[in-house]
Amino acid sequence: MKQTICTALAAVLFFSGSMQSQYLNTFADSGNKTILTGSLQHDFILQASRRAEWNDPENSGPASAVNKYSPLAAGLFSAVIPGAGQFYTKSYWQSAAFFGAEVITWILYVSNEHKGDDRTNLFQQFANDHWSVVQYAGWINANFGMSININPDQNLKPWNRIHWDELNTVEEQIAQMSPPTGFTHKLAPYNDQQYYEMIGKYSQFGGGWDDAGGYTRADILANEGIGNVSPKFLSYSRMRGDANKYYNIATTISYLIVANHVFSALEAALNASKINHRIQLQGHIQSRRVYGNMVEFVPTLCASYEL
Repeated sequence: MKQTICTALAAVLFFSGSMQSQYLNTFADSGNKTILTGSLQHDFILQASRRAEWNDPENSGPASAVNKYSPLAAGLFSAVIPGAGQFYTKSYWQSAAFFGAEVITWILYVSNEHKGDDRTNLFQQFANDHWSVVQYAGWINANFGMSININPDQNLKPWNRIHWDELNTVEEQIAQMSPPTGFTHKLAPYNDQQYYEMIGKYSQFGGGWDDAGGYTRADILANEGIGNVSPKFLSYSRMRGDANKYYNIATTISYLIVANHVFSALEAALNASKINHRIQLQGHIQSRRVYGNMVEFVPTLCASYEL
């Protein structure tokens, strides 16, 4: 539905005079030819009477489009803060929807990241309490006939009692044995993310848990390669799985946050362009008879828009 609003800018011309019927009759009988009387006042009134199209906005020339909103600005606003571009174009419901989605997704993202961090702290503490690289190195020496040097000073932290390069060299040697031993990885440095992942993921590290006293090299490849690992190994794996679950949820939500920024920016830019195409301005001079023979000419601005 198209609506038009016209506003008078200013009354700039106002004329009065005594229109003589003989002049009007002469005008009518002359085949609509302009007849000048010599009176500026009367002649101007005759001209105004002849140009009735001044009163018709349809005959006042082409309308000009008005860029009320910048699509680029609207898009940039929403790219930074979803809903800001919609607010700029006064599309308040869309603005509330995109901004609300931004708030909700950020709350969910932070919440799941926090839960993941809490469970990471728990499983790392569990590993520090129940898995020892010293026990792991001693288990390798006992089951594979190796001689990894272990510092006897028990006042040192376990990871300070082993030369890591020596341990990794032995792991590589075992991995090359035939038949396969189940050794596929070299233990990452202590406190590394890979360190905490390996000791609860690969059965070759099962001998390092404090409840794995009866763990043998055969247990590494048991259960079709899954390994016959100890209960604490399994508990630790579940703890890591819980932490990763929350991190995975947070990652998915982060994709939704980015998508919300992109969709909000596109919608804001398209909506601004759509609004601009619905608005047109048209200006013309409108003549109005005030009373008697008095006529005023009013510059008028018409704004047309589609709902």
